[in-house]
Amino acid sequence: MTAVTPDDDRAGAPGDRGTVATDTAPEAAPPPRPPDRARLLTPRVVATLLVDGTLAAVVAVVCVLYRVPPHPSDPLNYFDAATTFPSAPAYAAAHQLVRTGLIIPLRLAQEVFGYSQTAYLLVPVLASLLLVMSVHALGTLLFNRFVGVAAAMLTLFNSVVFPDLTQPLPDLMATALLAAALVLSVALRQNRPWAAATGRRRVGTLILIGALLGWSYLTREYIVFCWPLMPLLLARRIPLRQQAWLLLPLAVVAVGETALDTVVFHDPLIRLRGAADHGSVGTPTTDDYIGQSPRWYLTRLPTILSTTPEGLFLKAAMVAIVVGALFSRRIFFLLAWALLFYVPLVTLGGLIDPEAPKLRILKERYWLPLVPALLLAAAGGLWLLLNNRIRAVPFLRARTRLAAGVAGVATLVVAAVPAGVAQHARAGNLADPVNQTYAANGGTQWEAFRSWLDAHAGEVHTIWADKRTIRPLGIYVRPPIGGPLWHGRLRVLPVRTRPAAGDHVVLYSAYSGVCVSCRVGEQRLLGRPVRPPANWHRVFGSHGRMVEVYEVR
Repeated sequence: MTAVTPDDDRAGAPGDRGTVATDTAPEAAPPPRPPDRARLLTPRVVATLLVDGTLAAVVAVVCVLYRVPPHPSDPLNYFDAATTFPSAPAYAAAHQLVRTGLIIPLRLAQEVFGYSQTAYLLVPVLASLLLVMSVHALGTLLFNRFVGVAAAMLTLFNSVVFPDLTQPLPDLMATALLAAALVLSVALRQNRPWAAATGRRRVGTLILIGALLGWSYLTREYIVFCWPLMPLLLARRIPLRQQAWLLLPLAVVAVGETALDTVVFHDPLIRLRGAADHGSVGTPTTDDYIGQSPRWYLTRLPTILSTTPEGLFLKAAMVAIVVGALFSRRIFFLLAWALLFYVPLVTLGGLIDPEAPKLRILKERYWLPLVPALLLAAAGGLWLLLNNRIRAVPFLRARTRLAAGVAGVATLVVAAVPAGVAQHARAGNLADPVNQTYAANGGTQWEAFRSWLDAHAGEVHTIWADKRTIRPLGIYVRPPIGGPLWHGRLRVLPVRTRPAAGDHVVLYSAYSGVCVSCRVGEQRLLGRPVRPPANWHRVFGSHGRMVEVYEVR
C-alpha cells in the first residue's frame, strides 16, 4: 500500500474508492522537532569550539598579565583625543586627531568606564584578540587548523606585535581589521556556507568586508596599500555587480569623514596633509630616517627584524615566503600581501625622496600590517614541507590524514621555538626598559601608587608633577573602572613656583629609562641626577623607585 502525503495530488481524487468521507476533522500534523543538540555538537564542532575558546582565553590572559601602564606619548595622545573628541586636545598632533577609527571606540569605552585604566586597556585588548583570532582563521582556511594555531601563537608572542597588545595605537588595530576582512574574503572565495550560503548572505558579507576596510582606513590610512587583496580574492568567484556592495560602506566612510573634517577642522583633506607632514618632519629623536641611502630604506625591514630575539626565525620567514610562493598559490597570496605593503611603504618612506619622506618607517610597529603575512607563510610553508616529507614514509604514504596530522603536530612544535625564545627574552631581560613596563615583570608601580592614594585620600589634597608625569597620573588618581577615588587637585610642577607645605609631589621614572621624557623633565626641575629638596619627605616609593611620592614639609 502506497502512503499518501499531504502534497500528493492523488489524495481525495475523484473515483478514489479507498477514500471514506467522515465528519471528523483530520488531526493536525505535529510541530517540527528542533534540531537535536547532539547532531549540532558533532565532535568536529566541539573540537573547533574548544580550540577557538582556548586560544581566545590565552590571548586575554596574556594581555592581562602583560598589560603596560599608559605612556605619555602616542598612546595617551589618542586616549586624550578621545576625551575631547571632536575638539582638539593639547597633546595630539594633526595626524592623530583624524584617526577616528581608534578615537571613537576609545571615547565609547570612556563613556562606559570613565577616564580610567579599564577604558585605556579595553580597546587595544579587543583589537589584539581580533588580530590573533583572524590570523588563526586565515591559517585554518588557507591550510588547516594546525597551521592556524601555529600562526596565531607566533603572532601573539611576536616581538614586533607584543609591545602594542595593550596600548591604544592605530597600527595593530588597523592590521586586525584588515585580517578580519581577509578572513571574510577567503571564506567567500571558498564558498563557505556561513559566508556565502545564499545571495543575501553573500551581500551581507561583502558589506561587512567594506565596513571593516573603511574602519581600518579611519584607524591608519596606510592600510589601504593592502586593499587590492580583496578583489584579488573575489575575482572570478563573485560577480562584479555583486562586489559593488563592498563599495557601499566605503562611500559612507568617505562622505562621513569629509563632512566631519570640514565641520571640525575646516579642511576636508586634513588626514592626507597631516600624514604627509608627519613623515617629512622628524623630531630630534626620530629624524635619522631622513636623508639616508636607498639601501638603508630597502633593508629597514630585515634590520628591524634582526633586533628581535627571534630575529633569525623572522629572517628565515622572509626567505620562506619568497621561495614558497614558487610552489604554492596560497603562499603566493601571502607574498602578494607582504609586497603590497612593503613596496609603497618603502617607496614613500624615503626611497624616492630621502629628504622629504611621506611616511615614517623607523619604528617596529609601522611594519605591523605585513607581520601576519610573514608568520602565516612561515607556518603554512613549514607544514607543506613537513607533510610532503612525511608522506614519503612508506607507512604514511596511503594514510594522508594521519600524515597531515603528524606534520601539523610537528609544525606546532617548531613554531613553539621562536615564540618561546621571544617570551624567554621578554621575561628574563629586565634591563630592557620595555620589558620593565609589563605587569608580569613588576611593572605595576602606578597601580601600587593608586592603592596608596586610596588609603591616604583624606591626607592628600594637592599633587604636583611635571608636565609629562601628570598625564599617566591623571588615570591612576581614579579607580580602575571609573568612579571617584580622590577629590584633590592636580597641578603641573613649574620651574619657579614651588609646592606649599602639605602638598605632595609625584616623580615617575626619575632614575630609569622607562619614561625618558619624564626623567628629562624632572631633571630640568630638580637637577641631574634628580635630588629632591631637603624639605621634601618621601611618603611612598614603589619597586625600583619608579613612582615616588614626596610630602612637602
